[in-house]
Amino acid sequence: MSWEMELDENILEDLYLWIDSLPLSRPKKRIERDFSDGTLVAEIIRYYLPDLVEMHNYTPAHSLQPKKANWGMLNKKVLSHFGLDLPDVIITGLANGKPGLIEVLLFNLRMKIDEELELQQKMYQHQQQQQNPHHPAQQIISPRQSSLSHLTSLSKTNQVPLISTRSNKSSKTSKTNQTAHRDVSRSSMKKSNSNVSNNKKKLKYFMQKFVDLNMFFNLKIFE
Repeated sequence: MSWEMELDENILEDLYLWIDSLPLSRPKKRIERDFSDGTLVAEIIRYYLPDLVEMHNYTPAHSLQPKKANWGMLNKKVLSHFGLDLPDVIITGLANGKPGLIEVLLFNLRMKIDEELELQQKMYQHQQQQQNPHHPAQQIISPRQSSLSHLTSLSKTNQVPLISTRSNKSSKTSKTNQTAHRDVSRSSMKKSNSNVSNNKKKLKYFMQKFVDLNMFFNLKIFE
């Protein structure tokens, strides 16, 4: 895994949305600082793969050494299981809240969790088919499915998700475009109404001219 990789804006938006959808023990305000002690990463793994993580091994920390101890434990007992071994320099960077590192780790961790859940799903389905060949197996929720189902449930209950401020840019742009569209529509309606009014005036003018001409010719005939 390359720690120098750069994640584009769309990947980051999707990553932040996923993190905001998870029921973690504390709110996510500044991701490199909030994840610096490793406990929230342990919670994410436990959320999807509870057998791999024992949360009593990880305690919230504010100083450097306890943070590094959490990361060392997580690296040895869990992350190595996914092939995500953290070098000492990366552990120090994560504990110090170095910008960009936690996003790279979470991006790769999410893919590894997906792979693990897909493997478990196949094994589970195989067992279920052998035991109950006429009943479909229950599907295991993956990180991406969990994020989608979370947003669906929020829309049904009219709750507001804790989405990163970065993800609000597109909604603000959409609202601006909708306002501009309404303004253009109103302007078009006013212009259309103005044209109708002008046409009515022209029609009235020509009708009056026609009446005047008709009266003129009638007078001529009687003379």
